[in-house]
Amino acid sequence: MSELVPGGNLALPGGAVTVRVTGPFDVSALITDDGGTVRGDGDFVFYNQPSAPGTRLGAGTLTVDPRALRPGATRVTVAVSPAAPGTPLSALPPPVLQVDDHAGRPLARFTPPRPREETVLLLAELYRRGEGWKLRTLGHGYADGLAGLARDFGVDVT
Repeated sequence: MSELVPGGNLALPGGAVTVRVTGPFDVSALITDDGGTVRGDGDFVFYNQPSAPGTRLGAGTLTVDPRALRPGATRVTVAVSPAAPGTPLSALPPPVLQVDDHAGRPLARFTPPRPREETVLLLAELYRRGEGWKLRTLGHGYADGLAGLARDFGVDVT
């Protein structure tokens, strides 16, 4: 298993992978194209909308099958926010992301730097590179919550 740092990359094997985050966090995912925007609100996977083509969210684990993503999707960005509303990320232990292959074998682990005033943290993105898919760790955040994150990715937030 690879221990990744912010900006680290790892080639992913073919097939589905699971992305798990330990701790008191809600996991979200945004499915985007090469321009970094969603096609519609259905590309935002979170606790109120736990699935989209090629993605399924349950109990802090996101399963992504790149082969089953909607046409034109080239990136899945994984974010976390506190499970308890109003709790600052800085008051929680750092989220730990683990990525496993379809058989449950660990591929990568990432612990981002401790958040400060952020309320949502971008942890990683799975992205298409040629015919394959890769994982890139991020570790930067948003101070204006899921709504700000969603707006920046093109989700219509009302």
